[in-house]
Amino acid sequence: MRMLLFVVTIVLTSASAQAQALAPAPSSCVPLATKGQVVVTRTDGSRVKDTVLCMSRDEVVLASAGTLPLDSIRRIAKPRDSVIDGVLKGASAGLIGLVLCAPDCGGAEPILRITAAYAILGGVLDAAQGNSTTIYAKGAGPSLAWRIRF
Repeated sequence: MRMLLFVVTIVLTSASAQAQALAPAPSSCVPLATKGQVVVTRTDGSRVKDTVLCMSRDEVVLASAGTLPLDSIRRIAKPRDSVIDGVLKGASAGLIGLVLCAPDCGGAEPILRITAAYAILGGVLDAAQGNSTTIYAKGAGPSLAWRIRF
């Protein structure tokens, strides 16, 4: 009898529970998964470096510039990284040779040459790679592209 009373109580109390309706989203602005600042090129040629908060079909919301209509924007892209980090990575690879052959290197001149060569190679590879990503381009049609990454 207790079990029957317990089951009836659970059924009656849960039957009155209704799902809550969600309020519609205030706008169709979708946040983008980009980190850091982007370069926004407008149709008049001016450029703004800002952070994109969200983007919809008609407008882009930037952190400091506010809301811009999408018709006035030609391109949104992440800026290229500098070549300095490639030079530093290459130089550090050259300096590893100094650590490995410290007592028997035959002087500082070969190590400096190797370090300079690796620094130049790192800078060239970093400049060739670029790391520029286009987020939005006005009137962009279908295209074919390829990229070689190191």
